[in-house]
Amino acid sequence: MAPAPIPLVELRNVNVHLDGHHALKDVSWALEPGEHWAFVGANGSGKSTLLRVIRGSQWIDPDGGEREYGFDGVPRGAMSAAAHIGFVAPEQQERYARLELPIDGRSVIASGFDDTLYMHGALSEERSAAVEAIVERLDIGAFVRRRVRSLSFGQLRRLLIARALVRRPQILVLDEFTNGLDGAARRDILALIGTLAPELQLILASHRYDDFIPEVTHHATLRGGRIVERDTGRPQPPVRAPRAPRAERARTRPDPAPAIVEIHNADVFRGATHVLRNIDWSIRAGEHTAITGANGSGKSTLAMVVAGTLAPVYGGEILRFGASGPFDVWQIKSAIAHVSEEWQVAFDVNHTVEEVVLSGFASSVGLFHEPGAGQRERAAALIDELGLGPLRARPFSQLSFGER
Repeated sequence: MAPAPIPLVELRNVNVHLDGHHALKDVSWALEPGEHWAFVGANGSGKSTLLRVIRGSQWIDPDGGEREYGFDGVPRGAMSAAAHIGFVAPEQQERYARLELPIDGRSVIASGFDDTLYMHGALSEERSAAVEAIVERLDIGAFVRRRVRSLSFGQLRRLLIARALVRRPQILVLDEFTNGLDGAARRDILALIGTLAPELQLILASHRYDDFIPEVTHHATLRGGRIVERDTGRPQPPVRAPRAPRAERARTRPDPAPAIVEIHNADVFRGATHVLRNIDWSIRAGEHTAITGANGSGKSTLAMVVAGTLAPVYGGEILRFGASGPFDVWQIKSAIAHVSEEWQVAFDVNHTVEEVVLSGFASSVGLFHEPGAGQRERAAALIDELGLGPLRARPFSQLSFGER
């Protein structure tokens, strides 16, 4: 009788410590042929660490269990995994977003052949054809020739999925893979991933339960670095108690309050790309504004203009609190707080969680002042309020993407 096929990936009692933190605890799991897995869990539960272990890019503890791969029917070590597993994660996106070199989207895709940050040397005719095929399949030709630094986060995410697929892996591992995608792009990516299921095996992790496509055959839940539940099929979202109905708002509006920020006739460039055209917009006290649009439409750029980190070209006007510029950037930062994925990428200093929070008093990338007692009390209260107490002394770089 022929021997039963061995798992493509198998973990046995795996443990991982990251900077003294026990990130994975006694994890055993296997991927059998034909399976598609979904992993769920809160930020910091260990999902991303587990995906890196599966991919073979994360070291496990020296005495922390075993990891084997069986792509050719023979048990092998982690060095054999890279050629067979495509991988997309937010941390990849951060690395490309930080690049200063003027590389374009096509080069990002081509770097997937050797799983390097940059493309080394000219592409062969065969590889060039493979790049063009994946560009057409993902319908990203409109921006694939643009410089990476000019792309939106959603556009760059789609490039990274193309990069993972370009060498036709047996397994595709996707971590928070729809983050940053607009509604239409997200639907397209989910539909594409569904079409890939007959060709390769999928391992997905997300905080959005509707990211898990019908093709998912198994799921597991992580908590505190352990797999605490596993079952067949897609994971189901927890049942939440209904919210209390909101009080009905008065139908009459008072006279409008003074504008906090006004933008008139603004054109904004990022590099040589004309991102915003003839923008007129304002926000007044008591208003809460949602700005929507497709990836690359200029939402993040508009937020940067409001926050004072980008300015329009000559002819545009910005008023803040009724005054026109020039503005003191530190005065703006004290009045307008800006949180974005770009800001998270910029924050690459290895401070503790407490130090990162304290740096908010100066709105700086890094803590460069000695906080007073009042500032430390305020930071401690916010850390507790946001449930970050157990992470207070952890390095920022060791947190999950969501925790950061």
